[in-house]
Amino acid sequence: MEQKGDTIPQHNYVRKIQQMWQSGKLPREVGYHHLVIEHDDFCGIWTGQRCHCDPDIRLKFSLTGHSN
Repeated sequence: MEQKGDTIPQHNYVRKIQQMWQSGKLPREVGYHHLVIEHDDFCGIWTGQRCHCDPDIRLKFSLTGHSN
């Protein structure tokens, strides 16, 4: 049981996307950005658990200036 103040560990793919954005590897312009995320076979994401692998993430395409 979680106690007040406990946090759920973040998915590795979310952390990796944040790092890519901060380092400039992902666009910062407003728009539609399509990412491809490839998880390892053993990743918890496949069983409804937290992503704990080191997924391959790449930008497939961007449409800048589109907000939705």
